[in-house]
Amino acid sequence: MRLEHRRREPAPGVFRLVLPLPFPGLDRVNAYLLAGGIDTTLVDCGIYYPDEEDDHGWADVEAAIGACGMAVTDIKRLIVTHSHIDHYGMAATFVERAGCDLWMHDAVDDDLAAYRDPEGTRSRLRELFREHGVEPEEVDELVRFEDWRGFVSGLVEPDVKVSGSEEVEIGPRTWQFVYTPGHSRSHICLASLGDGLLISGDHLLPTITPHIDYRRGAEDDPLGDFLKSLDVVEKLDPRLVLPGHGRPFEEGAERARIVARHHDRRLGAILQIVRHEPHTADEITDQIFGTTLLNFERRLALGEALAHIRYLARRGEIVRTQRDDGTFVYQKASRRRRDEDD
Repeated sequence: MRLEHRRREPAPGVFRLVLPLPFPGLDRVNAYLLAGGIDTTLVDCGIYYPDEEDDHGWADVEAAIGACGMAVTDIKRLIVTHSHIDHYGMAATFVERAGCDLWMHDAVDDDLAAYRDPEGTRSRLRELFREHGVEPEEVDELVRFEDWRGFVSGLVEPDVKVSGSEEVEIGPRTWQFVYTPGHSRSHICLASLGDGLLISGDHLLPTITPHIDYRRGAEDDPLGDFLKSLDVVEKLDPRLVLPGHGRPFEEGAERARIVARHHDRRLGAILQIVRHEPHTADEITDQIFGTTLLNFERRLALGEALAHIRYLARRGEIVRTQRDDGTFVYQKASRRRRDEDD
């Protein structure tokens, strides 16, 4: 899908590039061009289209940059907020053609592992879903979406890894990296504290909430990480948020509070479901999200439900037991149990 590209400048020297995506319901992604002379920087770079007969979406990237009066070779640094295909997909091609450095968070190796070993990812998810009540005949349909390599132009490693506290000068602004895990382990935002700008990637969006996915890991608490990251952004109190999807919006702190309340309500709904009798994660997902989802939607719903279940379990709000068939079920913890845990 080709778009008509025009100059969009939500703040002086900050240009919003709108790039196409091939997904129903999510057909655009934003990148941001930060004018800075020899330090001109692009934040995120769009998706790589797998169609061999096309230019893989590169013409849109060039045209969007050209609409801002610049060329690809003017860009000396590419910062990617996180490694999902719509933000990282064109990175290898862009780095090669621009001759620029790639900057990402130093936790990105874990995120890139899904591209390196998609079958390993599928295998772990099969086991996870079976243990949480998904019927065996449904599991394979749910995990077949895990190979996204066709939407990535190549696995390019960052030249510079940041931890989330560094600063970088681009033109008249000093941008601070802000580590915001949750939607992705390696997610970062960029804040210009001097004039209250926040490039938020997928961490904070104007009309939807980012997907929070649980996979498996002894220390994984993606929803807990996300809620802490929302608190960080709320304290920054950005005047203008430049999101990865949708239009820029004001009152970032209030939006962060709204998103946090959304997850509080979902946590409360899960507690009500498991209040009187135990349920599997599969059953909880059906009650929260309904039973008419397409396979890809159901895969996302299961991951999101598991992230909320994990959050509650780590905080002693629910307890997990295992049935004779190996399936895990969850029930609200008794007040006595919570007091003993405290």
